[in-house]
Amino acid sequence: MSLYATPLLYLNMGGEMLYVLRQRLKAQRISVNKTIQVLDDITAALLNPEILSSVFEEKTLTEIPVLRSTLECVVLSSIMKLDKNSMNKLFDLMIMMVKYQLTVATGPVEVVLLTLNHTDAMYDMVSSPSAQHCVGLVHQMVTDFYGTLTFEEVWNARNDCLKELGSYCVRVSILLRLGLQNDDGNFNSTYRKYNEKYEENKARLSGTKLCDVDLKTYCDGSFNPFKERGTILGKNMYSMSYGISKLTSEQENDNYIKDCGTKAELGMLAVQLGTEETSYKRPFTLSLLSNEDNDNEIIDREKFDTKEDSQSNIIITKQQKPRFNEDYKMKLDNIRTDLFEDQQEEIKHNLDLLELLDKTE
Repeated sequence: MSLYATPLLYLNMGGEMLYVLRQRLKAQRISVNKTIQVLDDITAALLNPEILSSVFEEKTLTEIPVLRSTLECVVLSSIMKLDKNSMNKLFDLMIMMVKYQLTVATGPVEVVLLTLNHTDAMYDMVSSPSAQHCVGLVHQMVTDFYGTLTFEEVWNARNDCLKELGSYCVRVSILLRLGLQNDDGNFNSTYRKYNEKYEENKARLSGTKLCDVDLKTYCDGSFNPFKERGTILGKNMYSMSYGISKLTSEQENDNYIKDCGTKAELGMLAVQLGTEETSYKRPFTLSLLSNEDNDNEIIDREKFDTKEDSQSNIIITKQQKPRFNEDYKMKLDNIRTDLFEDQQEEIKHNLDLLELLDKTE
């Protein structure tokens, strides 16, 4: 039985909890101030020094029911309240996402790296300098705690976590959509750039401490604060940028300039479409919805509109204003506002937390 497994479950489940809540608050278009308050409050409670001191003790793995009671208190520390059904769905998501990540991890270093991906995301989510400083301290705790352990000790901690999560088998919609989970609840180990091949090199590496390995050479990852980890495990699956490699600063600058130009052009086009008095045929429709049924509905409607447009020649005078101009203007304004925002699905204007959670089956 490993003495080092509890931090893995606690921090990774906490990180997944923040991902779910952040994504749903965005999808619901909750005000920025309320979103910031919720994420700051929950992160502060999650990283409470008293809780962390207990979590990082060298002891046998804390069982899921005990961890759940602690994390429930963390969630309820914010202005957002959850009923029993909402809490159950939230924990199903947290548990299955962490179970997936630990299952497909290719070695002990990746187990630590995916945990650091969660702490990196916490740093980006909080707004207050004190909270960001706290996240930085947690990062140091993780690297100090696991860096001095051997490969085998970290791998045993991972295996103990999977044993604890073994009885949980829930189908999660996002994993199913990405092809990472089967209908029977089992996971697919898809090809990824990162691969330690630890099982193949176990005899050589098992007794080596993680801090004694050159990570740049070993796996092209890093334990340093807020660096590129090399693995996408532990990153936010609800983000549109999930799976996209981090760009260099030069590439980011180039993309920023292009994005500004794109936004400006969309803005100008939206204004023109609202006032221009010429005929116009729709070349295509942009949709940011992820729901397949909605996508199919939009495609069918697009075919109908294109056919209709091709059968009629609209002559617009200065006194006439095409009805579809307003529709285009509204769509383009939404695209310009929501450019590079996370995927949104099933948007309903209420704060029912049961609806704020991703679907589980």
